[in-house]
Amino acid sequence: MGIENENIIDDTALEFPRAGFWAVHLIGGSLLFFLGMRYAVKRVPMPIIAYRLLRSLTRRW
Repeated sequence: MGIENENIIDDTALEFPRAGFWAVHLIGGSLLFFLGMRYAVKRVPMPIIAYRLLRSLTRRW
């Protein structure tokens, strides 16, 4: 007669996934991000990207 820990999240879709799940999502997300940035840099010259970045940073202050 041991003590059973009743957890309402066990055996549901909300149960914490294993490390492989997070690895696949981190790798996939970063791959999509870098491919998107590569496409954006090819399409727009770098000074325009830098100008837009600086302008967006200064607007918040």
